Amino acid sequence: MTRVQQKICQKNLIAAYVDGELSDVATAIFEQHVEDCAECRNELRAHRVFVCELDAALTGEIDMPVPADFSKVIATRARSDMRGVRSAAEHRKAIAICMVLALTGFGLLSATARDNVFVVIGRFISGVFSIVGFVGGTVYDGVAGLVVISRVVAHKIVNESGSFAVVLVVLGAGVVLLSRMIHNYHRTGATE
Repeated sequence: MTRVQQKICQKNLIAAYVDGELSDVATAIFEQHVEDCAECRNELRAHRVFVCELDAALTGEIDMPVPADFSKVIATRARSDMRGVRSAAEHRKAIAICMVLALTGFGLLSATARDNVFVVIGRFISGVFSIVGFVGGTVYDGVAGLVVISRVVAHKIVNESGSFAVVLVVLGAGVVLLSRMIHNYHRTGATE
C-alpha cells in the first residue's frame, strides 16, 4: 500500500462519500482507492448496509401499544418526583452553597472594590448604632428624670399635704414638662 493510499485509509472518508459530501476530485480519488483497497471496500459495504437498515427501521410504522392516559401518567410522575427539592436539608444545602459563592465573590473582588463595599457596610452599621444609641439614651434620660421628679415631688407633697391626688397631678405635669424639654433639647442638638 502506498503512502497516499494509507492517508486515504486514515482519513476515514467513507461516511462523507456515502452522504455525497466529497468534492468531485475527492470522490474520484476515493473511488479509485476503494478499487485497490479491500479493507476500505469492506468498510464501505458495511456502512451502506447500515444506512439501508437504519432507513428501513425509521421509515416503517411502529405499532407500539401506549395506554390512553400515558401523558397524564408521565406528567404526574414528573410533578411528584421532586426528591430532595422540598426537604429542609436541600434548602440548607442551597443556602450554604449561596453563602460560599457570595464569600468567594467578595474574595475575588479587587482591593478597591472590597474597600468600598466594607466602607458602605461600616457606615450603615454605624448609622444603625447611632439611632439605637439615641433612642436608648432618650428613654434612659426620660425614665431617670421621671424617677427623680416623682421622688422629690412625692416626698415633698406627701410630707406636707398628706394628699395623694395632688401627687398624681403634679407627677403628670412633670412628665409632660420633662418630655417637652427632652424633645426640644434633642431637636436643637440634632440640627447643630
